[in-house]
Amino acid sequence: MAFIRTMLPVIALAMSAGIAPAMAQQELFLSADANGDTTLDKMEFRTFIDGLAQSGKPIAQKIKAAGRYNMAFGRIDKNRDGVVSPDELSALK
Repeated sequence: MAFIRTMLPVIALAMSAGIAPAMAQQELFLSADANGDTTLDKMEFRTFIDGLAQSGKPIAQKIKAAGRYNMAFGRIDKNRDGVVSPDELSALK
């Protein structure tokens, strides 16, 4: 049950983005989270952004095209702990 509560912000992000069904975006997050810790390190984040870009999310396409993964990661990782959490992703508008 705690895992589901942890993933709710990711679902909310997907629904607000309007680019893919919520379950598809959740699946992107889960498949990118290679170690299953419900956060994304820099390599996992890159995989997540690539998946979003492939699904048509314009900002992800721009990040990928410019190779600005580290810049985007740094802006999203607000607490500077080296991972991006679902809460940090859901804070994006």
